Amino acid sequence: MSITNTDICNMALSHIAVGGIISMDESSEAAKQCKIHYEHTRRRMLGMYNWNFAARETKLALLDETVPGFAYAYAYPEECLKIYYVYEEGMAPYKEEHPRDYRIAAITGVRRAVITDVGKAWCSYTADIKTPDMMSEEFIDGFSHLLASNIAMALTGNANLMQTNLQLAQMSVAQAKWESVVEAQRRTRYPDGYVRARF
Repeated sequence: MSITNTDICNMALSHIAVGGIISMDESSEAAKQCKIHYEHTRRRMLGMYNWNFAARETKLALLDETVPGFAYAYAYPEECLKIYYVYEEGMAPYKEEHPRDYRIAAITGVRRAVITDVGKAWCSYTADIKTPDMMSEEFIDGFSHLLASNIAMALTGNANLMQTNLQLAQMSVAQAKWESVVEAQRRTRYPDGYVRARF
């Protein structure tokens, strides 16, 4: 069965012992609070970690403009919430061990651009995933708790509920990080000089 944004709202409401809603467009205060906070909370939760379901790799589009101090400027990827790595295509397996410098800046005629000294650059980023069916169970759990934290005071006036749900959302992020480490099948990489000397 598909999960919807209303389902996530009802999970959040259940965390703070408030009755459910049929739609965020209804006139109840619970629905109004969910509608006010849903999108901001979703983007905030996505930005807390490079979730596997939202992780993307893309080649950056070179811009004609340049920025003093940097060799290249690239268009910021569409539907991107946060960039984690910028790298040359051939260095993709080593992007975490050898991160390259980059900056996010506004330049003439462009709201946001990626500026760097990396030529023919690619990037790893978190995409702005809006469809609940694409979200992982761990993310949905954390998202519902973070939403509960954001609406708790308005609906219940209970600061303890707000804090408890914030902590539970943070625990979901920690769990996702741990699971990513377990899932990653990494091979030990040796510098070329070490390999030649050793073998």
